[in-house]
Amino acid sequence: MRGARTFKPRRRGLGSARQRTFDALKPVWSFDEEGDVLEPLVYFEECNRVCVEIGSGNGSLASSFARSHRTTGLISVDVHRPGIARLLDDIGEFELMNLRVVEGDALVFLERLPTASIDELWVFFPDPWPKNSQAHRRLISADRLPALARSIRPGGYLRMATDVDSYAEQTRRLVEGSDLFDEVVAERPEWRIETAFEARGRMAGRSATDLRCRRRH
Repeated sequence: MRGARTFKPRRRGLGSARQRTFDALKPVWSFDEEGDVLEPLVYFEECNRVCVEIGSGNGSLASSFARSHRTTGLISVDVHRPGIARLLDDIGEFELMNLRVVEGDALVFLERLPTASIDELWVFFPDPWPKNSQAHRRLISADRLPALARSIRPGGYLRMATDVDSYAEQTRRLVEGSDLFDEVVAERPEWRIETAFEARGRMAGRSATDLRCRRRH
């Protein structure tokens, strides 16, 4: 049995035109949530690095990054279909050969990746689960941190961003207290554009904290 769900289900369908595009492109440009061991670089022949994004939202960051970093492979994972469909549209429109999507639970998909097989894992604005009774559902937690770290190569990075101060503090405390990482730096990468979700938080008076956590050698 899998652990407590780390995301909030959101049910939204697709329009007929986008559904047709989704049905046509998903078999070509997506990975299944579960399956055999997957060697990421095999699928990105012109790339020398691979990153995994947990939670693509509406897909704006993944699309922007893939267009400006053509030699980095990006696997974007989300449980919510509209954002995945938007990314499939962009793969077709902008010929993003360096982008793949996964519709499903990232914790399940990460089990498919070999140990030390990716350069970066991104967790940007995960569901905050702000109540004390919900804290065990947070994606970055003591029991889930080893599973998140396993696929990151030594010297690679776990990148996290949140506008919930308690989540940022919890993440820093967990990472610094583990033997999985040897450096935690507050750093926002220049390529991390402001998404609509982050903008709503900023307008509500919340500021984002970015953390870059280096995997121990």
